Amino acid sequence: MNRLTTIFLSVVIAVAVVGFFVGLGQGVPQPDGMLDTAMVAQLDHETIQKNPKLIPAVSYSQIADTPMGPTKAWQSMSQTLSKPQYDLYTKFEQSEAEKEASSKLRASRRAFNGAPPVIAHPVENTTDAACYACHGNGVKMAGLKASVMSHEFLGNCVQCHAPMAPTPFRSLDATVQTSFVGLPAPKQGKRAYQGAPPTIPHSQWMRQNCSACHGGPNGWAGMQSTHPWRTNCTQCHAPSASLDQMPDADSVPMLPPLEVVAK
Repeated sequence: MNRLTTIFLSVVIAVAVVGFFVGLGQGVPQPDGMLDTAMVAQLDHETIQKNPKLIPAVSYSQIADTPMGPTKAWQSMSQTLSKPQYDLYTKFEQSEAEKEASSKLRASRRAFNGAPPVIAHPVENTTDAACYACHGNGVKMAGLKASVMSHEFLGNCVQCHAPMAPTPFRSLDATVQTSFVGLPAPKQGKRAYQGAPPTIPHSQWMRQNCSACHGGPNGWAGMQSTHPWRTNCTQCHAPSASLDQMPDADSVPMLPPLEVVAK
């Protein structure tokens, strides 16, 4: 009895071992085709290349790291746009010739001093968002530099900035004769005493961003500030009460009289 039991168990173990290795040789069992489709059955590398929308199934743990959809190439080719380095502490040595040239170029884009500049390029089929994209921070492209907005964002750029004429009418002379003459552009602000910070020689209305003209890499040549690291300009440079239409001391109620003693 014991001998027969030993022989039986030996045969069972041998069959199990043989079945184990035969199973390894045959690989993972495949579906019998009842729930399979022709598309999935033929899903190989060549099929995926011909049909970009077909992607092999992945596990849930791999979904976050698997690029999918039309932007999968962007995820695998991330790039960083280079930004020009600007040293806030660079010493500027500005000449009167540079300042005069910048003043003339700036005046050529305005009907009169203080007027909003005209748009020097076509703006057909564009939106205000396109204006902000370049003029929000001053984009440099193809050797050109977009000026920075000197005021807060407004909803209709062409309400103040006159665009170029549409393409069919650019050859026409649309010049309007007028005898209006604006005030001359200021050269520099007055100083209370030698060495004192100059006053702001123009109004601050629609010119709240001083760095648009006077600071950083986007300022006008000859007008750049020698200390762009100072961010509060009116802390030292007093605005003009008359140009900004500020009330004088006599019209402010409950203000005590001011006495200035000259020494």
